[in-house]
Amino acid sequence: MSAKEKGKFEDLARQDKARYEREMMSYTPARGGKKKKFKDPNAPKRPPSAFFIFCADFRPKVKGETPGLTIGDVAKRLGEMWNSTAAEDKQPYEKKAAKLKEKYEKDIAAYRAKGKPGSAAPGKAPAKAEKKDDDDDDDDEDDEEDDDDDDDDE
Repeated sequence: MSAKEKGKFEDLARQDKARYEREMMSYTPARGGKKKKFKDPNAPKRPPSAFFIFCADFRPKVKGETPGLTIGDVAKRLGEMWNSTAAEDKQPYEKKAAKLKEKYEKDIAAYRAKGKPGSAAPGKAPAKAEKKDDDDDDDDEDDEEDDDDDDDDE
């Protein structure tokens, strides 16, 4: 490549580097990855599937027959047993799973109708932060009033 041709690309590289530096001046890095989703401890637990109900019944038997198996090997054996089980033998587990699923759907509907406690908490946090920022000498009195308000919510 001749010096003239090379100069063209060097000019393009300088222009691109200048553009990059301009853009980097206004760049703000991300705050990190995704935040872990808040899980309410009072929310109803999801029901087990027919396979998990089957596993709960047969896990002690499999462990008793071959006590040296690791957790993964026991799970493999249970999976093989489930796959080799006839459809009519799976029916009781599927019926039980369906009943548990119906119960869960009723519970979750009631839970959602009641309202999520996590949605009220973010509204309270900024109000308390504002009162802490006040330079007044009566901060102690404001805190006592806040404590009285918290008792009414519960």
